[in-house]
Amino acid sequence: MKQSLLKTYEFRKLIKLVIIFMLLGLLFYFVKLGQWSWDILLAGALIWCAIEVNRNKSKYSLYNAIKIGAFLLIFDFIFENTGWIFGLWQTFSTVYVGVVPIQVMGIAFFGGIAWALYLPKRFSFWHSFPDALVFGLFGALGEWLLIQQGLFVYKLWWTSIFAFFSYFLTWCLLHFIRYNVFKDKNAK
Repeated sequence: MKQSLLKTYEFRKLIKLVIIFMLLGLLFYFVKLGQWSWDILLAGALIWCAIEVNRNKSKYSLYNAIKIGAFLLIFDFIFENTGWIFGLWQTFSTVYVGVVPIQVMGIAFFGGIAWALYLPKRFSFWHSFPDALVFGLFGALGEWLLIQQGLFVYKLWWTSIFAFFSYFLTWCLLHFIRYNVFKDKNAK
């Protein structure tokens, strides 16, 4: 089973995501983009969403994917505002809802839709675990790069290690929701 995973279409898509995340990371590391960073991330989420919607018209219900995107948006909104209330971090942007930049809300919503559509029809630990690791790693790395861009600050005891675990656990929760709450009725 593990060896066949490397040959699956979904695993190749995960590798492509890793490459795209690495290219974005290099861009943010070497170029000071400031506020444009939020817009680039939002554009990336919108493009990914459009690609997955076009690619997956019959694979998984778009309605369910929208529910997952909405869940991620609400979850992230609550999580970010709670962290700010407890003094753990702060974001900097020109347009906020609460303390969450409007672009981050779009990233969560459209990225959540795209993510739900890109997954395999049926749950596979051998796909879900690496997927949660990738999003945990690049979520924490992304925050570190946003700190370098002057758009994010960690305070008190919060560090990139905690960010990694919070992203990893969030993606574990999203996998549970995708495969158990908003499951594909056609998956066998």
